[in-house]
Amino acid sequence: MAPSISSIAPTSGNSGDSVTITGTGLGSTSVTRVNVGSRTLTPTSASSTSVQFTVPAGCSGQANVNVTVSGVNSNSKAFFYVASPSVTTVTPAQGPATGNTAIDVFGSGFATATQVDFGAVGTVAPSSIVSDTHLTVVPPDHATPIAGCTDSVNVLVTNAGGQSAAVGASGQFEYYDAPAINTLTPNTGPAGTTGVIVDGSCFLNVSSVTLDDGVNPATPADNVQVSDENTLTFDVPAGLAAAAYGVVVTTPGGDSNSVTFTVT
Repeated sequence: MAPSISSIAPTSGNSGDSVTITGTGLGSTSVTRVNVGSRTLTPTSASSTSVQFTVPAGCSGQANVNVTVSGVNSNSKAFFYVASPSVTTVTPAQGPATGNTAIDVFGSGFATATQVDFGAVGTVAPSSIVSDTHLTVVPPDHATPIAGCTDSVNVLVTNAGGQSAAVGASGQFEYYDAPAINTLTPNTGPAGTTGVIVDGSCFLNVSSVTLDDGVNPATPADNVQVSDENTLTFDVPAGLAAAAYGVVVTTPGGDSNSVTFTVT
């Protein structure tokens, strides 16, 4: 009786995967060979109704699978090689240590993506598969405090064909610890006061310093100058009405605590 294949499982994957062939007249390990495309393999196990083999290296696309038992060929079933994914860019590439919203990851081979790794921080499932070249994902929370205030991690995507390779800065996400204000010097003065010193931490990539009286829209500080990650200075805008203003520093890590500067 000629060998006959009824099914193979799984029907897609990559090199190194184990595949089971089910059928009749499939022989034994001593007389059965598995043909995957142009490759001929010795199965890892074989019986008259089941054969297992390890998928050899191959390119993406379809390869026909059949068995040869004592020189007699079976019918063929299709196996699809799924190419490993690749990541090209991540946007935005920065965000807070905790409480991130979805970011966009661009590359290829995302149609069957099952997980996204953020270095040692953690692994999460994609939020959505937009296309084979685009997915969205919410970065997992980073433990805090972060030594040095930031941590850049490789964003790696896994699909049925394997995991993408690290590509450097373009494929990384940088976590930022939230800034914090300790003191303002001086913490009171007239509108137009210059050179107010802000002492604190994690003043990296500062996007704004604002003064908020809790009634009107927050006012951007003038002439913000960052000396280092622990110190910055600003000028109080001229024309601010006398009131107590909460000073807040904002970075990719989010908003700092609010510390009062009183305009006299």
